[in-house]
Amino acid sequence: MKIIDKRPKLFQKTNSNIWTDSYIQQQMLTEHLNSASDGASRRKESICKILNFIEDHSEPGSRLLDLGCGPGLYSSYLSEKSYQVTGIDFNKASIEYAAKERKEIKYIYGDYIKEYPHGKYDTVIMIYCDLGTHSDTDRDKLLQNIHQSLHEGGVFIFDVFSEALIRDKQESKSWDYAPSGGFWSPDEYLLLSQTFHYPDNKAFAYQYNLLEKEENKHFIVWDRYYSEEEITSVLKASGFGEVTIYKDILDSNNFTSGSEMFVVAKK
Repeated sequence: MKIIDKRPKLFQKTNSNIWTDSYIQQQMLTEHLNSASDGASRRKESICKILNFIEDHSEPGSRLLDLGCGPGLYSSYLSEKSYQVTGIDFNKASIEYAAKERKEIKYIYGDYIKEYPHGKYDTVIMIYCDLGTHSDTDRDKLLQNIHQSLHEGGVFIFDVFSEALIRDKQESKSWDYAPSGGFWSPDEYLLLSQTFHYPDNKAFAYQYNLLEKEENKHFIVWDRYYSEEEITSVLKASGFGEVTIYKDILDSNNFTSGSEMFVVAKK
């Protein structure tokens, strides 16, 4: 039984991925569609506040790209508000659900780091602190693609965790046994969950060893957090001009943290 019980290298990637695993991606879709949960998407009331925020900082009827669109909770609403929407996600279950629900929206199954949907947009959105799940190298590549794809005066709207995340997350280790299956597998499993903090790099790693009867799987999810000055500097380095940061847009949530900043970066 091979258990990887050590601190990962910064932004280490694994062969297994919770968004592409054939079983877990279905579980993620279920969580996305649970309007009372913050588990994959935010609760309905939070989503409504974010949609109002997006409308306040973009032009209705404009071309909009939704990065990490999931099952289309944001893109569907914005399409109804006359935005011309393109959405991309690499959770196959979610993107197939979205495409089935709204055939008039252009949905793409793909990895927006490797397969960015090039074209010209007026607004690009990326919601639920997705920017912090990427290494600085992948982040900078993504930001350059976003900047290049925006029309002059276009905006990038997203959220990231602030430094207050360290109040909500600490290093930890725990075992969970599911004799009849659960979120991670339909069959009996044992799960080792570990949280590691990298304060010098402002990042957390959530490492999971999933032990099943026939195989073991290893997952790592990353969260990068920022100061206001740092995220502004990162955006400026990618060519963005005016950067405005908003706090206290949402109430607290019961998943990762309520310590997020919403950012509007203008080309």
